[in-house]
Amino acid sequence: MRVQLQHAYCIHSRSYRETSQIVEMLTPEHGLVSCIRRGLKKTNGSVGLLFSPLLISWSGRGDLFTLTHVESVGAKKITVPALYIIGMYLNELILRLVPKSSPSKEVFNLYQHIVGVLDDGDNQEKLLRLFEVELLALIGHGLSLDKEIDHETPIQKDCTYRYDVGLGPVKVMQKSTAWNVIKGTTLLSLQSPLSMDSTCLLEAKRLMRGIINLHLANRPLHSREILQFMQA
Repeated sequence: MRVQLQHAYCIHSRSYRETSQIVEMLTPEHGLVSCIRRGLKKTNGSVGLLFSPLLISWSGRGDLFTLTHVESVGAKKITVPALYIIGMYLNELILRLVPKSSPSKEVFNLYQHIVGVLDDGDNQEKLLRLFEVELLALIGHGLSLDKEIDHETPIQKDCTYRYDVGLGPVKVMQKSTAWNVIKGTTLLSLQSPLSMDSTCLLEAKRLMRGIINLHLANRPLHSREILQFMQA
């Protein structure tokens, strides 16, 4: 199998033997592809490809291919060091949630867009919520944000709901600090995260964290732990 000059982003890399790396590449036509990147000098083996638009070629069989060509086709999209950990969070979600070798131009385009605007302005929290909501929808775990669990009754801004993952929102009367109890206005605003106000953002962050934890079977995200440590 030989694949020539595919657009890609490097999602993860790790050392392999003395002068090689195993790299996880996100491509629009082949999904996530694992490749060996050979022939790296010890002095530059850790030089990253992260957040740069690439053209790559690979060959081989099975689940691990050989990277035969890689070139940058644009400027690195995340240039502010403080945002790298946020970019790593995006990468971890892709790596952990997107099925291997599952083509999706929509997932690729979503990642390309978010990475491209992440260091523009102060909308990082809103962009993260947008990425989380749209990524879940693209991999078949879309959220019900405008209708109750019966798929007919509209969500009301002034009501409170318990969000059951896989089923949808259920109206509740009692107040609770549980991660999945959320105001109707926040559910509705998650349909357009870029226009959220600060109150909705706090609730939305708590809800999305809980939903993603369930999809990850509560396995921790390393980037999230690092970010929490830095904030502390």
